[in-house]
Amino acid sequence: MEGKSGISKVIAILVIVIIILAAVAAYGWLRPTAPSGEVITLEEKARSEGKVTIYGVMDTPDFVSKVIPAFERQYPWAKDMIEYVGFSPSELTSRCMAEYQAGNVQADVIFNTLGSFMPAILAGVTESWHCPMIDLMNYTEGTYDENDLWGPGYQLPIVIIYNTEMLESLGYSPPDSWDDLADPKWHGLIALDDPKGLNVGGSLFAHLYPIMGEAAWTQLMEGIAANEPHLVPSCGEAFTLVAAGECAIGTGLINDYLAGKAQGVPVEIAWIEPVTSLPIVTALAKNAPHPNFAKLFYMWFVSAAGQYAIANTGRIPMHMPIATGTILKGVVPPEITSIEAVAFNNPDYYANPSAWSDRYRDIFG
Repeated sequence: MEGKSGISKVIAILVIVIIILAAVAAYGWLRPTAPSGEVITLEEKARSEGKVTIYGVMDTPDFVSKVIPAFERQYPWAKDMIEYVGFSPSELTSRCMAEYQAGNVQADVIFNTLGSFMPAILAGVTESWHCPMIDLMNYTEGTYDENDLWGPGYQLPIVIIYNTEMLESLGYSPPDSWDDLADPKWHGLIALDDPKGLNVGGSLFAHLYPIMGEAAWTQLMEGIAANEPHLVPSCGEAFTLVAAGECAIGTGLINDYLAGKAQGVPVEIAWIEPVTSLPIVTALAKNAPHPNFAKLFYMWFVSAAGQYAIANTGRIPMHMPIATGTILKGVVPPEITSIEAVAFNNPDYYANPSAWSDRYRDIFG
């Protein structure tokens, strides 16, 4: 056991060193040592543009009190030069679409839940730009768009939760594969975020579709439906049913689990790969009034400093080493090395949401 502990410590140290080196490299990239006047850095361009406007779905008090001060510590000249406007996911999408179509873009940087924001992305609202910090920080595939229309932000991992007391009394083990959800022993014992609502349940199953293929996926969906799950509007309600012992297992978001554990509820997580999350992604607005300041903030937001600022708000960074070293410390098992943006591998899910909702309705009722 001591040998394993030593190896774990070495790995943890290496991860920290890599993150520090990435941050230092990025800092040098932003502030090259060339003589003044020979190179105009991104930072200098940003500084000359004036105030930057950020639209996001993070609660305004958290962003203003935790994120902005962290950015200003790295860039003191930017004090009082960030304007943040908070929205609900749907409001943010509508606002960005309206501004873009009217030719009156006000936002420079946008971060929103991927599912809610996808219609705007498909409509051309975001600018394609490959942020070099994504490579420096070694973000995993699925945390950014291959066409660079959106990038990392923070996340809400999707997990299977189970009531420990209920499973013990039933003599059941928690599920260890998605196929297990179709096992008849779970009949009437599953709490499921209603897939046809295209929130967590619908996005999760859409992610499995290209992995499993049509036949296996349909068989799994019909098997889960045959177990007559308790269909509820949200993961929060599914968690409540499992925590209360009205259901044995259910779909959940890890933030509900963390809050429940703090209150002592008898709920644990079954980690089933692929592990996915509802991503809150970062994007640059097309035709942004302050494009260089937008890129500078984007660079910082996905850097180690930005991801730690996100963790400081109590949210889960998209960068897994930072997430597992802060908010998720002791929660995520070591074999889980990546969490994929849910349904990033299934563009049709976002392009044709009504068709997927109808499909789920045919299966689950």
